[in-house]
Amino acid sequence: MEDKITSFLAYEGRIGITCIKTTNMVEKARKIHDLSPLSSAAFGRLLTMTSLMAIEMKNKQDKITIEIKGNGPIGGMLTTANNVPEVKGYVINPYVDLPLNEFGKLDVGGAVGQDGYIHVIKDIGLKEPYIGVSNLTSGEIADDFTNYFVNSEQRQAAVSLGVLVDKNGVREARRIFNYSYARCNRK
Repeated sequence: MEDKITSFLAYEGRIGITCIKTTNMVEKARKIHDLSPLSSAAFGRLLTMTSLMAIEMKNKQDKITIEIKGNGPIGGMLTTANNVPEVKGYVINPYVDLPLNEFGKLDVGGAVGQDGYIHVIKDIGLKEPYIGVSNLTSGEIADDFTNYFVNSEQRQAAVSLGVLVDKNGVREARRIFNYSYARCNRK
């Protein structure tokens, strides 16, 4: 099944919801970078988030670059994309392996770390690019981007990211992003 992005409005246009499936892209990145399962989960989440943020840009020549740098053993990750979205990136330490977390899941938060930042650069053809920075809150990436949207872009948002990895590779990568906005009623 191919990767797909679906967007829609809910609650009379007050809430925008975007769902994205990036399993093929994340599996290709896993192979290219020879990523461990834990690095695949972390990098897959960032690739998925970058894809979603990239499609919000208006022109193909617009670029977004996202860097996550934490105090965990993964070291850092960087992605860049246009609005197609054509996405690329890298992981500083592609071979991170940690014990499962207390919920029996891959410990993405431990791999990324809680002390660090998200750095977003949007180059949309103005004199200077938009630069947003936000501290990491958990290292789980979805929570960190929720914090980024609220504090750096002043957008109410909820982010859910998931990458399911097994011994054969990436089984599924997906994301749900919702944001609310004030709707203007004109007379």
